[in-house]
Amino acid sequence: MGLSLLTTHARIAPGPPGYPLVGNLIEFRRDVLQLGVDAARAYGDVVRFRLGPHVIHLINHPGLVEHVLVHNQTNYDRATRSAAQIALVCGQSLLTTSGAVWLRERRLAQPAFQQRRVDTFVPVMTSATGVMLDRWLNNVRDDRPLDIASELSRLTYTIVGKALFGADVSRDADIVECALGTLLDHTYARLERLVNLPLWVPSRRNRRFRDARLAIDRVVYRIINERREGHDDHADLLAHLLRTVDDGASGTSGAMTNEQLRNETITLLLSGHETTANALSWTIFLLATHPEIERRFRSELAAVLGDAREPSLEDMTRLEYTGMVINEALRLYPPIWILERRAIQDDFIGGYRIPGGSTVVVSPFILHRHEAFWPNPDSFDPERFAAARIAGRPAHAFLPFGAGPHHCIGAHFAQLEARLILAMLAQRYRLELVPNHPVEPKAGITLRLRHGLRMRPRERRGA
Repeated sequence: MGLSLLTTHARIAPGPPGYPLVGNLIEFRRDVLQLGVDAARAYGDVVRFRLGPHVIHLINHPGLVEHVLVHNQTNYDRATRSAAQIALVCGQSLLTTSGAVWLRERRLAQPAFQQRRVDTFVPVMTSATGVMLDRWLNNVRDDRPLDIASELSRLTYTIVGKALFGADVSRDADIVECALGTLLDHTYARLERLVNLPLWVPSRRNRRFRDARLAIDRVVYRIINERREGHDDHADLLAHLLRTVDDGASGTSGAMTNEQLRNETITLLLSGHETTANALSWTIFLLATHPEIERRFRSELAAVLGDAREPSLEDMTRLEYTGMVINEALRLYPPIWILERRAIQDDFIGGYRIPGGSTVVVSPFILHRHEAFWPNPDSFDPERFAAARIAGRPAHAFLPFGAGPHHCIGAHFAQLEARLILAMLAQRYRLELVPNHPVEPKAGITLRLRHGLRMRPRERRGA
């Protein structure tokens, strides 16, 4: 289809007909990922859905995505149903706000994510990974499988806690993993319903949600209070936020309140460990099911690192194929599988009218399967990210970290962490899938593995 954005003859975009009253809600609940992929292939690059009274347009072409997230991004804010539900978990924060409020929070947090500062966290990442891998020796001896998704979730939580908040949060890993799972599942379930009970209603679901949020709050407020009472000269994000006094540009001044610190801390704990753990889990699964690609990956590790040398920051640029493997896993299973915006005023995209007040979504999961830019899109092919092939592809065909002003603030942190962990894990072990264990994606606030990832670690013998 053409890419004309503005037209005086705008039409209503096509889409699956759905059912009376509920529209496409039944298909959405059944399998939203397949619904989106099938609809984009059947109806084109702008697809209209109805979830009850809510009108949603899927935008699925790099040029059109660029219009929404970059060139005309001031017409698209985060006053959406998903942001409202996520705010029940992390409040008003980088993840849920727009405009001046978001800009202030982004400006306050940005210094902690500068590349030179992130690079200093390499020892934190390698140390925590080494502890996890040492612990796996017990499973090797006893021939016991591990849930790799859970293991990586705890690892990345420990890393983000130490790197961004200067705290040893490993003692809380089990509590946080369980509580976050409850919060994320509850939040997404509310998005699948047209009407929700207020959280103050003492239903079983609401009680579980409130208990999980309280468990997270206890951990976060303890970290904040310990740091407020301490006198150490830390250089992490929490120390920066504790020292921050706004310049008044947003209409407020003074140090951040405990509530503001709590909101940003939960946001960064969530986005800083959940997404990376999911990305690594999918990468490990894909390597385990594609032996030729795994062999090439291991050959690069052997050439760059030898058999036992711990990877360093300087090694990261040399692990080119490793980066390609991770990017291809991010293409197939992007942890942030959907981005939602509200059109503030009427817009015209691809010849179709987008009414003001309606919802626009961009789904990296669906966009990454657009056959015009990704031939044979369901296959696992890291060579897609060779330099020559990248050069011939539109910039916004690949969106693992979003685009425009809201591009993920922690993208470099996540990419560095993923390469280090994957390299160290592969140096020590081979991971074998437990036979007949189901592996399938679960679309929620993030793209998780529905049944975890059960694998047996084997000590590596040769590349």
